[in-house]
Amino acid sequence: MAETVADRLRSLLASDVYTTKGRLRADDLLVRERVSRSLAVATARLRDLASQWRADRVPPSTRENPFPPAEAMAPLRQCDRIGKDIENVATAVRGLPLLPEDKVWDRVRRGGLDELLQFDWELVGEADELAASLTAVPDLAAIDQAAVQRHLRRLTEAIADRRRYVEVIV
Repeated sequence: MAETVADRLRSLLASDVYTTKGRLRADDLLVRERVSRSLAVATARLRDLASQWRADRVPPSTRENPFPPAEAMAPLRQCDRIGKDIENVATAVRGLPLLPEDKVWDRVRRGGLDELLQFDWELVGEADELAASLTAVPDLAAIDQAAVQRHLRRLTEAIADRRRYVEVIV
């Protein structure tokens, strides 16, 4: 028997997702927390890589050379940009609209929960992939900028699609 998206998300989150009345908000917050945690892991890894890079590759300032070489600082600047982009995505995830508990729209919303699960599955999956890709990188120079930007773009698109969808079903 094929495993549904809801079953996969339930197993990943170790929770019964979007099933009983009154759990809608709690499950929504659980998904956000899971995505935020993966993004925090990615950000922490970036900080560790930047610290390691500074210690290994950025020479100390001297009177003759008060500023570090530009080639040593370029990966740190890229790391800062990626960190800001990840933080922007994390903020957007935390700012997603909550699902109201409105009895009038309950029937309409029940039909749309499978689609909402699909959006949430995409958010969790992309955030996990981003964290895994950054965790596997040995140093700043090895970060695949295109892959990171692709994950961030997919996350941003999923957030926008989910936001539009929630506005329609609510």
